[in-house]
Amino acid sequence: MEIREFSEIPPDLLQQIGRLRVQAWETETVRAAEMISWVDRFDHAARHWVVFAGTLPVAAARLSIHQALADVPDAESYAGVFPQTPTPPIASFNRLVVHPSARGAGLSKKLDMIRLQTAEQAGCRSAILSTASGPARVRQLTRLGFELIGFGPRFQTPPLCYLPAPAVLLCRLPHCAVEIPAFAGNR
Repeated sequence: MEIREFSEIPPDLLQQIGRLRVQAWETETVRAAEMISWVDRFDHAARHWVVFAGTLPVAAARLSIHQALADVPDAESYAGVFPQTPTPPIASFNRLVVHPSARGAGLSKKLDMIRLQTAEQAGCRSAILSTASGPARVRQLTRLGFELIGFGPRFQTPPLCYLPAPAVLLCRLPHCAVEIPAFAGNR
């Protein structure tokens, strides 16, 4: 497997990632199958990491950087959760997906670590995310330095709106150095 970074993602690859998002979310909510592809306006300004098995994307994640909490993707899921607004610049971790056939290989952790390192290198002071993926995902993130702030209101847009209220996590940056272990095929 190979991880590649994209600051501008080719349209055909973005459509493949959109389909991958639907395939990955089908295991969380059958309503995801109602969508053909899942792409939003943030995809065009975000940095993306894609894990390929051969020529097929099997995992992907994105990072976008914002000066205000109201400008992050899925901003409604953070409403009223933070006792203090995260310090900008804010790195928003979102749209992490792993195809069901590639789960259990540590790809989500690897993509999180890459995004943490990138956020620190970009001078971000906070990294945030909201996830409805459950307690195991929250534990994984807390081991990386995130703290569980609370639970936000449910997402507003499909397919995430069919999931329970998301856990909201914050990592204050810079934090301890993030060491990215070697990964076959990394460039």
